[in-house]
Amino acid sequence: MEIEEQKQEALKTPNALAFKSALAYAIYFLILIYIFKAAGIDQNNPDSSAIDKLVYSVASYLPFILAVVYVQTNYKKELGGYISFKAAFSAGFKVAAYAGLFIALVLMLYYKVLDPAAYERLIDSARAAAEGDPQKLKGVEMMQSYMIFFIGFGAAITYTIMGLITSLIGAAILKKEAV
Repeated sequence: MEIEEQKQEALKTPNALAFKSALAYAIYFLILIYIFKAAGIDQNNPDSSAIDKLVYSVASYLPFILAVVYVQTNYKKELGGYISFKAAFSAGFKVAAYAGLFIALVLMLYYKVLDPAAYERLIDSARAAAEGDPQKLKGVEMMQSYMIFFIGFGAAITYTIMGLITSLIGAAILKKEAV
């Protein structure tokens, strides 16, 4: 029976669903940036209240976690209600990898093209955090032109790692081997 399950998994892949879910999440994330901007919530502001940070985190990460679990669950349904740990993990991790890439691109697009003033505020915050230390200020100035890439790379890594953890947990819960 296990060979038949592997053949079924080989025929049906979660790639398209993972791609669509990650893309939908990236679009949601961009919209969320504008919603928070309109509400006056700036996640980059070190003086943000704990409530603002909590709201931002829940609104950002909960839908991402749900997207990962959604793909894992639907892939399990496509496979007839049975899924191996490996297949469930792989399906979820694909969402995480795609989402990490898309979020990086969204953030770079947002800060570079859609709202360069937000990027300047981010740099101003870094300057303020330097607290007048000439060495730190010089570092901020040197990194200014590359910071956009670090933001994108950092977001990609964050979402990929969080997706890895979510995929592992989801796979452990959803796995149901055919006997």
